[in-house]
Amino acid sequence: MSSRTPNRSSLAALLLASLAVPAAAPAALPLPVVATVTVGAETTVVVDLSSRPPAAGSTATITHDGATRPADLEPVVADGLAVTLVVDATTEGAATLPAWLSAAARFMLAAPATTQAVIIPDRAPVAVLGPAQRGPFGIVRSLNSVRAGGERDTAAALELAERQFPDVPAGRRVVLLYTTAADAGVTSADRLAARYRAAGTILVVVGPAAAGTYWSAAATGTGGFFAPAGDPVVVPALDQVETTLSGRYLVRFPTPPDLPARVVVSVDTGEPTFTGEVVVAERPGTSSRPGWLWLAAAVAGLALLLGAVVLVARRASGRRAPAIAAAYRPLSVSDLDRPANSDLEGTADRPMKGAFGAGPRSPNPMSPPARGRAVVPGAGVHPDDGSPAN
Repeated sequence: MSSRTPNRSSLAALLLASLAVPAAAPAALPLPVVATVTVGAETTVVVDLSSRPPAAGSTATITHDGATRPADLEPVVADGLAVTLVVDATTEGAATLPAWLSAAARFMLAAPATTQAVIIPDRAPVAVLGPAQRGPFGIVRSLNSVRAGGERDTAAALELAERQFPDVPAGRRVVLLYTTAADAGVTSADRLAARYRAAGTILVVVGPAAAGTYWSAAATGTGGFFAPAGDPVVVPALDQVETTLSGRYLVRFPTPPDLPARVVVSVDTGEPTFTGEVVVAERPGTSSRPGWLWLAAAVAGLALLLGAVVLVARRASGRRAPAIAAAYRPLSVSDLDRPANSDLEGTADRPMKGAFGAGPRSPNPMSPPARGRAVVPGAGVHPDDGSPAN
């Protein structure tokens, strides 16, 4: 029986194989977070995945307080989308109105067939142009009926647009503004963004590049963006709205109970995985600290009030002790005397001033009216002298 001795090259190959280190998993890429919106018991993080659109079966997770939980991942442009088209229809913007109407029609034709939409011409007085319609054809016909005329009221148009489709979930409501205005009047960009973010509405603005500073700040804060239009406006360039909005995705999860909270959001697209940290802030208009402060103030006020009642009752009980009987009845203001060193104003012939009471003093100038009524035992107490109670 013979054996074959391995050569040196075989031994070297075996040695290298035994020392081989498994390849490391690819590092997670930073998650491009655009905005974080908290409405009710649900938080929605708007992310930009246009560089690597998630494939079917992609998942999202969140990690909070050391626990990892699944989250919902869905595109903005999908069934259930609700769009409000705000179009500059002023006399000043008449030259660009045909381009805006054409761009809005192209967007609606490319949107999912179930998309709901309404039109709000930006001109005073601001009003919705007809009822909401589902599908592109009715909206396209309505766009063709818009004519230029009147003055601009962009702030009112955006406020009205914000109130459309209140039953649609946050992140699925989009306001698409086509405008030649440089801003929304007296409303600051930060305030406009905060208002839309609180409502869970994404704002997308198409306008002149010169107005990009204001509109970019207002739109980005909601999860949207500003798309600059050239001068003259070239309609095919406006198709960037559809492309950019199609790259926006929503990561939904239950709002953590204790706010503000830091949450790690991960989106697994198969390859690669995106990970980022977001801060879920307190909901606008709510905060646990002010509530506790109000409660503490209320308790302190109640304690002071009870203390004052007890003090008055003790004084009254001490002065009327000889007249104590089995029955109880409320005393009038004149039934209670104060010490001689009282610092309350008033004379025997002049009513007292201030918040402690009013009315003529009792016949005893050293016994002004008391601060209020008290209930003490005694059926044989002095009768009321007719002075009004405080």
